[in-house]
Amino acid sequence: MARPQNPQRKPQLLEDILDYLQDKNLADLSFRPLAEALGISSYMLVYHFGHREQLLEEIVHQVQAQLPAPSQEQLADLDAPALRQLLLQIWERSQTPQSRVLQRLGFEAAIQQSATQQAATQQTGSSQSTLTGTALRPPGFSLWRDAAAGWLRARGAGEQRAAAEGTLFAAGLCGLWFGQVVAAEPPQGSTEAFHLLLERLLQAAP
Repeated sequence: MARPQNPQRKPQLLEDILDYLQDKNLADLSFRPLAEALGISSYMLVYHFGHREQLLEEIVHQVQAQLPAPSQEQLADLDAPALRQLLLQIWERSQTPQSRVLQRLGFEAAIQQSATQQAATQQTGSSQSTLTGTALRPPGFSLWRDAAAGWLRARGAGEQRAAAEGTLFAAGLCGLWFGQVVAAEPPQGSTEAFHLLLERLLQAAP
């Protein structure tokens, strides 16, 4: 009987995969070349990730873990100056070269998952998604939306206003990262735009 794989190997494998993909596109990702590059068997990748689509979802989650959005609980008790300081620190950390690589991989994985979902929908004729909803969003979108909306609700904003402003903040933030990764937007312009976005969030509080 073959010896079972060590489940603790999976986190390290994900780290190795992200390192391998730093200068590569996810469109060309397949298990056999990836296994050869990592010096492991393709069976090990199948054991830990099942199939390519599952690996893409794991990459999205790993990117979110390394570029974490604050939780609603973390923000709930912060006043406006403290929230501004925290979000400016997070923005600064997101501007490192390594963060840019993670953002690119996260966007690529989410887009490819969306394409897979659309193809499955066309084949089945169903309008229901067969993949998890959060994985089809840009990295961290739902987490940022909920965190921003939760902070506004804690300040007394109504549910509808908080949800709309939270969505706007998350879309703006992810859009700025997308512009830096895809359109090579200059850091200074993106940072100025983030400051405007942040002030919009703070001013939305009653």
